[in-house]
Amino acid sequence: MSKRILVVCVGNLCRSPTAEVILRNTLPSDGFAVKSAGLSAVYGNPMDPRAAALLAERGLSGEKHVSHRINKPLVEGADIVLAMEKKHLSALKKLAPAARGKIHLLGKWQGDLEIPDPYGRDLSAYLRAYQMIEESIKRWCPRI
Repeated sequence: MSKRILVVCVGNLCRSPTAEVILRNTLPSDGFAVKSAGLSAVYGNPMDPRAAALLAERGLSGEKHVSHRINKPLVEGADIVLAMEKKHLSALKKLAPAARGKIHLLGKWQGDLEIPDPYGRDLSAYLRAYQMIEESIKRWCPRI
């Protein structure tokens, strides 16, 4: 059975879909199922063009991404839930209290690093978020 990983941010447009794509392309496909969702996401939006462009520059694609809003069954059905900010952890634990033990920051292995939302900011904010996500995933992979 595959290990189910859920990555969460606010809008499911930049950070969580970026992490989803990187995880999917880093972890063995036969052992992991990776999804992303947003705490305030509107269903059906594509990935932010700047975030998608950063993936494309690295040979990855966010082209098929469609935003999803987080819900209790998604959280409870995941084996690991990775969030970008501490306030996301609180919201997720409130939504699904029984899942507390599997909800973590993506930056957990970097001293509980929070990854700031680049949405609507300049390209350097997107690049910084991408680099933080990539490094956080490198630190998670041996532990998943």
